[in-house]
Amino acid sequence: MNILRLLMFYLVVLVIGAIFIWLKVPTSFSVAFFTILAVAIVGYYAYTMTSSKNTKAILRQVRNQKRNPTYAYALAIKEGSKEDEIAALDRLIEKFKNQPDGQQDYEFQRAVRLGDLASARDIVNSMKNGPLKSYNTAYVEALSGKYGNARNQPFLQPWMPHSIEAVIAKKQHKLERYKEEMQLAIDKSRGIQRLMNQVTYEKTLKEWK
Repeated sequence: MNILRLLMFYLVVLVIGAIFIWLKVPTSFSVAFFTILAVAIVGYYAYTMTSSKNTKAILRQVRNQKRNPTYAYALAIKEGSKEDEIAALDRLIEKFKNQPDGQQDYEFQRAVRLGDLASARDIVNSMKNGPLKSYNTAYVEALSGKYGNARNQPFLQPWMPHSIEAVIAKKQHKLERYKEEMQLAIDKSRGIQRLMNQVTYEKTLKEWK
């Protein structure tokens, strides 16, 4: 399907180019037009994945680039099994082996998904100070039942405290509270993070005990 879309795009570009040649459009105008077109396409993609609140559009972009390990992980959460998620995380850990912050974050997520809180705490303690460490610290504290410590962490993004409150609600088996806080986390996030919050919410409801 991706190949078909790509071929259609190239076909449209070729048709437009042929029309410009037939109309004897000046080369400078043609170059400017295609430059603007390319910038618009790249800009739309960047906006969708970083700033959009249109979850359907974000998911569509993710499906179009599912070979990207980050997007494959989002799809694994949405549609796959726990084993699929772990396999996707393993690929991300390998991808980020030269970027310690990213690698440790995915190692942390892997440990959490496996329920290995001791390893998760060791990983977060070894992370350098920053937004990833503070959020992951809050996450593991919430899972450990240390709710005060979890809430007292500094949060860089507005969705983060709601996500942590959702973790606490899940720990306390408060379904309605979980739904409320996760919906706030989704509403306050954008781009790929919005999709990650949405698919995590859906998966958690499926696995709720």
